[in-house]
Amino acid sequence: MLRALHPIFCAQAADRARLPGLPRGKLIFAARWAVTVLAFWVILHSIDLGAMVDLIGRAEPLALGVAGVVVIAQFAVLVWRWQLVIHILGGKAVGFGPLALLLGHSFLIGQVLPSSVGGDVARTVLLSRLTGAVAAARSVICDRLLGFAALALLAVPAVPVIAEMIGTITPFLKLAICALGAMTAVALVLAYSLTYGLPWLGRHVATVADDLRITLRSGKIGLLAMALGIGSSLLGVLLIYVIGSAIGADLRAPDCLVLVPPALLVSALPISLGGWGVREGALVAAFSLVHADPAAVAATSVMFGLTTPLVGAIAAAIALLPGVGDIAMGYRNGG
Repeated sequence: MLRALHPIFCAQAADRARLPGLPRGKLIFAARWAVTVLAFWVILHSIDLGAMVDLIGRAEPLALGVAGVVVIAQFAVLVWRWQLVIHILGGKAVGFGPLALLLGHSFLIGQVLPSSVGGDVARTVLLSRLTGAVAAARSVICDRLLGFAALALLAVPAVPVIAEMIGTITPFLKLAICALGAMTAVALVLAYSLTYGLPWLGRHVATVADDLRITLRSGKIGLLAMALGIGSSLLGVLLIYVIGSAIGADLRAPDCLVLVPPALLVSALPISLGGWGVREGALVAAFSLVHADPAAVAATSVMFGLTTPLVGAIAAAIALLPGVGDIAMGYRNGG
């Protein structure tokens, strides 16, 4: 068992999430609502809404079934990675089933919270009932950093390719900075000595550095956790390709591999609710480089976004079944 560490900022964020009356919280929430609405307004004024709805309505059932399989696989990979992180950090063993229900619930709750950060606060609060707030926060932050680093690893190589497509790197300069910044942040966190050489970073960053280093230096299990992060990102790319095929968006697989990771990295920024609006705008802008139909891309993005609350709704429904709620609140050794 690893030594106990001080509570970190995610736990504090979870506590603040229970105080919706704070003026600052209301202001931030309203700002993210505004960003979401504004992003959708811009998108809807640049595409044919009727064509987008028609494309969604004509989705092929068989292709949607394949998309469903991809969603299940991606969700299982996410749960597995989280379970490995909890195990590596020495937390109490939580079974795969309970973790799946908790992650599913956080997907649903996160739709009205800022991007992936809101969902992470939700799953910290939910998991804290089983492991305690500190252990829950540590596992969620480390798990998110692994996922974010994996997405950045896929996005960074795509930037030069995108720059070549448009003939200049200027329009994607912010994207490159974002992706490279993500990798730099992870690298700095891994630099254990730096956290102690810069007192202003505080003990919270030191804790995160400890956890991330422990995870990535845990031999085969650490490599597996990172591989699962890359795998979940690739499954996200595959999901967009399959959904695009289902509605006739004609998105080529190589284009998806290059354009989707940077767009998803941008949508991960906590500036809108559940990433809505920002994700659609980023994908439409990215696929405009290959002259894809904006309405088809927007429809693909909307259907992709709907898979998250759908998984959450299914998890919530399963939790209501007799006996399942008790299982979700219990422990399982090894999972």
